[in-house]
Amino acid sequence: MKEIKSGKNPLLLFLAIIVIIIVIVIAPFVYQSYKEVLNPTHDRDGDGVPDDKDAFPDDPLEWKDSDGDGIGDNADSDDDNDGVLDSQDYLPYANAGIMVEIKKLRINEYWGQKTAKIFFKIYIDNEEIQLPEEYMEVNIDEDININLNVTRNIDDKEGYHNIRIELYRFYLIGDKLVDINGKDSEKSAEGKTIEINYYIGNKVGYQYPYDKEYEVSDGFDDGNTLEMDGRIYFRIVTVAV
Repeated sequence: MKEIKSGKNPLLLFLAIIVIIIVIVIAPFVYQSYKEVLNPTHDRDGDGVPDDKDAFPDDPLEWKDSDGDGIGDNADSDDDNDGVLDSQDYLPYANAGIMVEIKKLRINEYWGQKTAKIFFKIYIDNEEIQLPEEYMEVNIDEDININLNVTRNIDDKEGYHNIRIELYRFYLIGDKLVDINGKDSEKSAEGKTIEINYYIGNKVGYQYPYDKEYEVSDGFDDGNTLEMDGRIYFRIVTVAV
């Protein structure tokens, strides 16, 4: 008699085929469920930006709207909505302003007075701003933290802007300029003030001085004696307004 072969092997092969078919069929659904349920950073449009950070989660060509006008940055020709086209705008993603900050002040005096009443005139593209609005009284021959600053909107199409800083001291006969320009020995007004042709760069936070936090200008350094000298610590910064 012939030996009857076992039917287990064909049955196991059949079951294996069924399992493979089931895996192939349900795998895409399992993967999709993982993306939609377990993965916290969905990306419906597949642009590489998670939906929670994508201003246009269903548009693979857009993901950011800097000015919030409903037009994506890639299609928007004016991303900061300041009226200047991106192609002509030094800061295309922010409306540019300039901040002039005076951190610290020292007044040098030869005539024995203890205090002085002072104020600054700041010019940003010829617009005059007085800081503070009233006189500030400070001790003489002492470094004083004053932390004064002013910000003004500027024309984003222009890369360079004129900045001038003047320091005045009160006298009964009238306010007089204090020399804060240590590089110019001229005793006229031009030799006592600070004037900078400031380049705004192409990003918020760009500043003068470029290699340190604050610039120091001391009128005493120009060699002129028997005049009112002042030293200031200052910087000019590109900001968003």
